[in-house]
Amino acid sequence: MHLSPAIVVSLASGAVHAAVPQYLAPPQDIIFPSSESATNPLQWLGANGPWYAGPNVFRISPEVPQNCHVDRTAYVSRHGSRYPDQGAYDGWVSMYERFHLSNYTARGSLSFLPTWRPVLTNPASQIAMENPTGAKESYDLGYTLRTRYPDLYRDGDDFMVWANNYTRVLQTALMFVRGFLGFDASQKGSVISVTSQGFSAAVGDSLAPSDMCPNFKDLEGGEHKSTWDNIWIPFVQDRLQALVEGNLTLTASDVSQIPYLCGFESHITGRLSPWCDVFTDEELKQYEYSNDLRYYYGIGPGTDLPKKMMTPFLNALVGILQNGSTIGTRANGSAFELPKILVSFLNDGQLTELVTASGVYDDQLPLSPTKKDDGRLWIGSRYVSMRGTIAFERLNCVVEGGGEANNYSFIPPHSRPSASSTPSTSEQATINATYIRIRLNDAVYPLQSCQSGPGLSCKMSDYAEYVAKKYASEGNWITNCNVTVVKDTPTTVKGASFFTDLGKPWVKQLNV
Repeated sequence: MHLSPAIVVSLASGAVHAAVPQYLAPPQDIIFPSSESATNPLQWLGANGPWYAGPNVFRISPEVPQNCHVDRTAYVSRHGSRYPDQGAYDGWVSMYERFHLSNYTARGSLSFLPTWRPVLTNPASQIAMENPTGAKESYDLGYTLRTRYPDLYRDGDDFMVWANNYTRVLQTALMFVRGFLGFDASQKGSVISVTSQGFSAAVGDSLAPSDMCPNFKDLEGGEHKSTWDNIWIPFVQDRLQALVEGNLTLTASDVSQIPYLCGFESHITGRLSPWCDVFTDEELKQYEYSNDLRYYYGIGPGTDLPKKMMTPFLNALVGILQNGSTIGTRANGSAFELPKILVSFLNDGQLTELVTASGVYDDQLPLSPTKKDDGRLWIGSRYVSMRGTIAFERLNCVVEGGGEANNYSFIPPHSRPSASSTPSTSEQATINATYIRIRLNDAVYPLQSCQSGPGLSCKMSDYAEYVAKKYASEGNWITNCNVTVVKDTPTTVKGASFFTDLGKPWVKQLNV
């Protein structure tokens, strides 16, 4: 007789209690050291810092609630930490040339400027690729999910993940599979590459749907961000300029680049960058707020069209989660069962659009461009960090039922009858029901409009209805985007048919 180690059955009380697992995977894969000027310089960097598990904002245990188990889950992740893109690196080189050629002396936290140089050693091969910290983040996530959900994968089975056809995203997916499968990765693992451009039939059916939406434009925060930057940057600029004597003038661009360099140099080298010694914690939080404005008013809740980009994907994903199992078709026509741990990888923009569509930020009031809102829920460092993640866990729970499929409620542990009591007829009527809960990085985020389930989860059918209504209210995706309709263009976008149909021309299965 085999008993799951996570379940302890107490025959004396007749109750079933979920023991808290003692995981070997660390809660935070990347150490966040203090610097000379800040307690947690890597924590406040928005999209530019390494993976951050995040605080337990709602004080909801990430462990599976009592009388529940996860029977299916979907993780959607940004790529891991990376090297800079060409434009950003060119900016670093420009700074280096000014710092190197100017005649000046710097003291205090800027004393390293005369000898500083960009940390890339072979830019031609490094630009835009995943860096060693990103490889670790991706591999570690594979190991973490394999051990977090031991009952959702059987040793020896094939395992696949999906990824936007973008090099660093594919690199992240490959490292994840290696972390998940270990030595079996080359035999049992594969990555499904999904191309987001060039196929009219793929409109609204990829991991980067905005790539084929002509009306889409990322405003990058617009006037909201520029207004805030004009408030906070000058004070920091004046403070740092006082540390420099000579003909070097620090620009507003220099100042805004410092936290960016702190994050990138740290996760490129695996060592805390000297740039992390420059800003105080409060100054870093001001930078973080600028980053939040960039995403909120660029592609998040403060937009019209961008926030609608991933709703078709979410609607399709929720449909998969509603099913106990889903059968797909390979390119050769053979059938396969979708993994119960369904993992896909994409970029920061698409992750932000998906998080926005999910509903966890529905009650966030518009962010002020003139005053930092320290009580805001929308904080990018907690979801769009490098390897940032949104997870959807389907909870299968024992609930109290009244004979009708939709007439039931979760039984809190303190109100369940003991073995010595005589339960009433209604108390004896228990059924299994499914709920969904959402995690950003590793913290649980409830929907404010739907949280009556265990651990403030939402009934699966209610969440499906919520997403469907949102999707319907947003109008026709093809029309919104002003897509040029040709023979293969769908009348209604499919969102994520690539999960179940690997024979589509924009879908390709890659070996690990």
